[in-house]
Amino acid sequence: MNKWETIRADYPVTSNGVYLFTNGGGPVSTSLVEKGTALLTELSNKGRLVMPGWDHQANEVRQLLANMIRARASEIAFVTNTAHAMTLLYEMFPLDYEVITMRDEFPTSFVGWLHRGHTVHFVNSNAGGHISLEDIEAQITPATKILITSHVMFRTGFRQDLEAIGQLCKQHDIIFIVDATQSFGVNDIDVAGSNIDILIFHGYKWVTAGYGAGAMYASQQLLDRYPPAVMSWYNVDYENPDFDLVQDYTQFTPKKNARAFETGTLPFINILLLGHALAYLNRIGIADIEAYVATLIQYLAEKAAAHKITLLSDFVPAHRSAIQRLAITPEQHSKLVQHNIMARYKNGRLTVALNFYNNKEDIDKLFAGLCLSRD
Repeated sequence: MNKWETIRADYPVTSNGVYLFTNGGGPVSTSLVEKGTALLTELSNKGRLVMPGWDHQANEVRQLLANMIRARASEIAFVTNTAHAMTLLYEMFPLDYEVITMRDEFPTSFVGWLHRGHTVHFVNSNAGGHISLEDIEAQITPATKILITSHVMFRTGFRQDLEAIGQLCKQHDIIFIVDATQSFGVNDIDVAGSNIDILIFHGYKWVTAGYGAGAMYASQQLLDRYPPAVMSWYNVDYENPDFDLVQDYTQFTPKKNARAFETGTLPFINILLLGHALAYLNRIGIADIEAYVATLIQYLAEKAAAHKITLLSDFVPAHRSAIQRLAITPEQHSKLVQHNIMARYKNGRLTVALNFYNNKEDIDKLFAGLCLSRD
C-alpha cells in the first residue's frame, strides 16, 4: 500500500462511496475521532484541571500554524469560522476606506462591509471564470484601501495568484485580506512572500478538522497601524493577572498582537482537534499534497476530454484548484447519486472537489457513472 492509499484508509468515508464534496465540508479521519474521544474523556475525568495543559497545547497549535504559513505565533488568532473572523475586522478601518473584492466571492467577503457603509467595488470574472490582474488593477483608485479575495473562488474554482495580487497591493499601499477556506490544507501559502496582511481559514473543509475552529493571521505591522476595536475580558491585560487579588478590573490594556481578536475563553477542544489535523497534514507535507492533487486535477481533465464532457474549470495550471466543475445533465447526476458518488450539483454544474484521500479510481468511477446515463 503506497503513501496515499494508507492515508485514504484513514478516512472511512472513502469506503462508503466516492466522496468529492470537500468544498462543502470535509470528512474527518479515524485518528481525529480518536483524538476527540481522548479529549472528551480527559475533560470527563479532570474537569477544570485540564486547562493548564490544554492552554499550552493550544499555543503549540498556534506555533505549528505560524510555521506552516511563515508567520510568527503572535500573529495567529483562533476563530470559530471565516465569517466570525471577518466580523472582527469591520471596526478597525475608517468608513471612507473603499474596498475591492471579486464578483464571484462568497458573501462573507462583502456583506458586512456593505452593511457597515463601505463603498465596495467588484471585479468581474470573464465568461470562463478567469479573473485578470489587469481588471483588478483597473478598479484601484486613491480611495482604495482594502482588497479582499478568496484564494480559490468557491463558485468557479479559479485560484488567484496571491503573490501577484500582494505585490499590486504593496505598490498601492492597500490592505490585503485573503480568505483561504477553499485552499488551506491543499495549497501552500506564504503570507510574507505574498504580502498578505490578513489570512483567514476554517478547518472543516480541506484541513478535515471538523466544524468549530479556524484561524486568522494578522501581520503585526498591520496591527500596529490598526489595533483591533472589539474588546472584552479575555483580550486585555490587567494590572494584576490574579483575579482573586484584584478588586478593580477597570484598569486594563488591550493586547497588542493577534490575540486581541480572541475576546473570550477559547473553544479548546476544537482548537486541539484543528491542531491534530494540521499536524497530520504537516506530516504528509503540504507540497506533496499540492503535487498529488495536481495529478488528480490533470487526470480529471483528461477523462473529461476523452468522454467529451465539458470541463468548465479549464484554467491554466497556475490558476487551477482542487475545485473542478463539469457540465452535466440532471439525468447524469441521478446516476451519480444511485452509485453513491457524492458531489455538489446545481444548475447543470457538477462541482468535483479533490483532496489527498481521493485517487484516480474515484475519478474513473465518476466518469463511469456519467457515461452510464448516456446508454
